[in-house]
Parts: sequence; C-alpha cells; structure tokens
Amino acid sequence: MMITEILQKTITEPVEFEGIGIHSGEWNRIILYPAHENEGISFYIKGYKIPLSPEYVVNTFHSTDLGIGGTVIRTVEHLLAVFHLLGITNLVVEVLEGCEIPIIDGSGYYFYKKLKEKILIQGEEAEAYTVEEEITVRRDRSLVKALPAQELEVTYEGEFKYYNGKCRHTFRGNLKDIILARTFCFDHEIEMIKKKGLGKGGSLKNTLVLGKNGVYNQGGLRYREEPIRHKILDFIGDLYLLGKPVRGKFFSFKGGHSTNFELVKILHKKLVSV
Repeated sequence: MMITEILQKTITEPVEFEGIGIHSGEWNRIILYPAHENEGISFYIKGYKIPLSPEYVVNTFHSTDLGIGGTVIRTVEHLLAVFHLLGITNLVVEVLEGCEIPIIDGSGYYFYKKLKEKILIQGEEAEAYTVEEEITVRRDRSLVKALPAQELEVTYEGEFKYYNGKCRHTFRGNLKDIILARTFCFDHEIEMIKKKGLGKGGSLKNTLVLGKNGVYNQGGLRYREEPIRHKILDFIGDLYLLGKPVRGKFFSFKGGHSTNFELVKILHKKLVSV
C-alpha cells in the first residue's frame, strides 16, 4: 500500500437534507457541518459518535449501515460516494430525525448538487490510499478485484435475465457518468424485500423498478446502463468507509455491498498495519 498526498477538504457552511428513508419508511433529517483539518468524517446520532471506519459497519444487506451501542445509521453509501467523489475529508453528519440517510431520488445527485458549491480546500495535506497489489474477493457468484493504479477507475459488469442481458460500464472520473443513476430493483423482488422488513419507503420517486416488459418509472432510464452505473456509485461509497480517497483500478462482477465490504476489510487491514 502506498500513500499519496492531496489537500484536505470540508464545506463552507452547514447543509441540511431531509426525506424518506428507503428501508425504514421514516422521515429523516440530517445536517452536515464543517470540520477542522485532520478531524475526518464522523456521524452523530442519539448522543453517539460513529467515526467513518469499516470497524463500525453493522450491515451490508441491501444497504451499508453504521452502528455503535445498538444505535444504527442506515444507508450511508450514496452520501459517502458523493464525499469520495468531491474529495471531502473532514465533516460531521448529525442525524436529527430518523435513523437513515434520506434516499431523496435514489441517486447521489441532490447531495452532489448542494455540496459541490460549498467545498472549502484546507491547508493540511490529506492522504489517499493507493492500491499496490492485486486483490481478489469472491463471494457466492460475485467477484471484486483491485489492481494498482494512480487514479480511481471502477468497472462493473452485471447480467440481468429479463433486462438488458449482460452489460458493463467503466467509470474514469466523470461524475456525470454515474451521479444521476438511481437505486433499483426488479418487480419480482419487491414482495421478498418487503417481507424482510426493507423497502418501506421505496417508491417510483426514489427507486428504478425493472420488469420483463421494461421500466415502470415515468421517463424511463436516465442512462442506458443505469443499474450498472448505480452499482458503481455504491462501490465508490463503500470504498470511502476507509475514510480516505482511494486510488486503484477496480473490477466488480455482480458485486454488491457485502462483496464490497469484504474488499474494504482487506484494504483496511493493510492500512492499519502501515
């Protein structure tokens, strides 16, 4: 593992987001506050502080959730993806209502839109984690691979029986390629998701729903491979559990939060051993 140096960033003023939680179905309100240099990113909820670290991940089934002392913040991945893409390294996220990051429209766009104009570059140097050796993680029928590179590149490949067949997309730094891609599900999965107590706040306003006959959402797809591009957004968010911008060339085949987290744990172990 090699560390490269960039400048730390925070935001110029507090920023608030609110909206339904896709899994809890509850109304959520969060405020993002600037933080000083070297403070990193942390979450506050019900009197608990949860530092951004893989050590505080408590769930990766259909979302990435952080927790401490039985208190959980659900679905942090889209917000973390935007922090990663914007290079924000110091920030406090306070959860004022609910227990989940608002899903808004299911993408990272609204987080990005409000934060991009409020970036404050700080004087201290930040460290970026750079992959130095090949790492492969296999889980069931999925695979994630990390390769050395000096920039962040993510390729995702998936295969959908009733939709679009086998497809792939590579992200090479252009935020417009992925920032509008929404979380998605297939119509035949909805009943199962509900039975597991998830998706209580899901709707066509915040979820791309696919079926044998096409897309349920009015207006259709935002990208031809929108589900694949959203998977890349999720991956970039999960990588930021390391608390540092990551440099490397990544490939995911049918990967999800659990596979991503297995890779992140390996990277984190290498990081803390330095």
